Amino acid sequence: MLFHVTMTHTEDNCPGYEREKMPQMIEGMEKLAAVEKELGLTVKALLWGAPEHVAFAVIEADRLSAVAQYVNAIPLRQDCKVTAVENLVDVIGTAKAMMARAKANGA
Repeated sequence: MLFHVTMTHTEDNCPGYEREKMPQMIEGMEKLAAVEKELGLTVKALLWGAPEHVAFAVIEADRLSAVAQYVNAIPLRQDCKVTAVENLVDVIGTAKAMMARAKANGA
């Protein structure tokens, strides 16, 4: 499954402003590849919108719990929104299957 993750934090706990938090943040971020491997997931993209205190990730994982563990490995207190998403080609396939089922049932 694919998950789109939106992570936001406030300027009050931003390592960019709280410089004493920066070494821990850098160390934690450098360990994310190992966490990814340990959890058996694939991070397709991890993007930071630093001026807006937001980050985005697209993660492929078999379990939501793996995504939660990955996000919690980031040493920054954040609000997270996790949305299961699909590639457009899969959505089109689902739509065609729904139409075929409806047609077979006389709808």
